[in-house]
Amino acid sequence: MKREYHRLIFGALMVTCLVGAFHNAHATTVEKMTVADLVNYGDKIIVGRVTAVTDGFDANNLPYTDITVSVSENLKGNAGAAYTFRQLGLTAPRDMRNGRTFVGVSPDGFPRFTPGEDVVLFLYAKTSLGFQSTAGLMQGKFTVKGHELVNDINNRGLFDNVTVDPSQLTPAEQKMLAKGQGPLDQDVFKGFVKKAVQQGWFD
Repeated sequence: MKREYHRLIFGALMVTCLVGAFHNAHATTVEKMTVADLVNYGDKIIVGRVTAVTDGFDANNLPYTDITVSVSENLKGNAGAAYTFRQLGLTAPRDMRNGRTFVGVSPDGFPRFTPGEDVVLFLYAKTSLGFQSTAGLMQGKFTVKGHELVNDINNRGLFDNVTVDPSQLTPAEQKMLAKGQGPLDQDVFKGFVKKAVQQGWFD
């Protein structure tokens, strides 16, 4: 029920963005999410490398950005070997060749993607309009660099008030849960998420 509520909220956010956020993107606000929320609301959780980012207008003339990921691991759901999802808004303002410029880029708070970057993504289910983004928007996109990963808010508050039976955790996972912010060991984090999904810790 709670997950469906968040899907409705995400859909409402999409509509809000379509109506007015392009005129005032700084007005976009997003609810703070912990790792428990991300696991719970993520319809798919994937690990992989961004291979392509393209944008345009769909059949309804709505601006979109398509992100394609070469999937190396499915932590929740099955996205196959390659997965493409459609985020609201263009990557950059576009010259419409009629003397006007369309400025409908993805609003502030939405994650940005670059081909070649390694990521861990917690993805909402698709909306009725076909759009899809990361749970908590920029909070649900983790960029992997070396052995560490971090989201766009430096993992701040990721483990606030998250309680798990210590007997279910490795010492490294217990240490991770005590961390307030900053980069995390990607293998420890992925192992934690995988167990959380498989054992239904946050359902």
